[in-house]
Amino acid sequence: MNKGSVPILARLRSLQADVRVLSGGSRVIAQPDDRNPVAQVLRAANETMLARSLEFRSSTGASLTLDVAGRRVLRLTSCIGLPGAESCLGAEVLEDEHKDDLIKLLQAVAAPRQELRVISGPVGRGGEEVSVGLPVALLADLLLVELNETDADEPLPEEAPAEPEVFEEPSFQLSGKGIRDFAEGVGPTLIAWLVRGGDADGSTFGPEEMVSHLQGFLDDETESVVHQLDLLSARPGDPICLMLGATLIEGHSIVCARMQDSLLLGVIEGDGAPAALAAWNALLH
Repeated sequence: MNKGSVPILARLRSLQADVRVLSGGSRVIAQPDDRNPVAQVLRAANETMLARSLEFRSSTGASLTLDVAGRRVLRLTSCIGLPGAESCLGAEVLEDEHKDDLIKLLQAVAAPRQELRVISGPVGRGGEEVSVGLPVALLADLLLVELNETDADEPLPEEAPAEPEVFEEPSFQLSGKGIRDFAEGVGPTLIAWLVRGGDADGSTFGPEEMVSHLQGFLDDETESVVHQLDLLSARPGDPICLMLGATLIEGHSIVCARMQDSLLLGVIEGDGAPAALAAWNALLH
């Protein structure tokens, strides 16, 4: 296995872990016994590649809401029960001068020995720019947080599975296209993929080593992947697409899509989230 395959396999393994989804759409991202809950806040932001609003709620009653896109924190739109938020709340776009105040807020909402939840929704104040804001990687460096777990067999106590970005339609009409159309619609950033089930069963594309990793994973974990997709979709068996975000080093993401009897698993190079979303919408409508 080469070095570049390690983060890809780490992303694949995170498909096996159940996501604890609660009423209201919130997810638990840190438990009271987590040593470093602020790391979970940063990982949730880092895994959100489409423009989304992330509301972090602590069991202390404090909360803050961030607009996030392209692994950058764009703005702070709401803050409850946390002092010192004025400068960040007043900024249309967070810049370098705001990073210290933002870090204090993140540390405060991610208080030790408390449960922490996140709710994802549409961006708050509009604007889906991904070239502005504060890079999550910068905040992670300042807080000495490792964003990417690469050893799933020996996880650190403070680490949790990556939060996937889910592309899902609560109501849809099938376009008549198949899962291969989705793969082709994503374009050249989808550098390796395979299909399990349906008319395109056995279809593959990309470097043999990458396809082999995907094949081996599905050979062992198809049931776990389907279970995970059912946890995240509105109803078991519904069409759904999720992405596990890019690493800081190799820039690879994992995309997993289900349409009828077909399951696609693939590797995306770079930021392919906009292309994946466009291809998924074209598949459903």
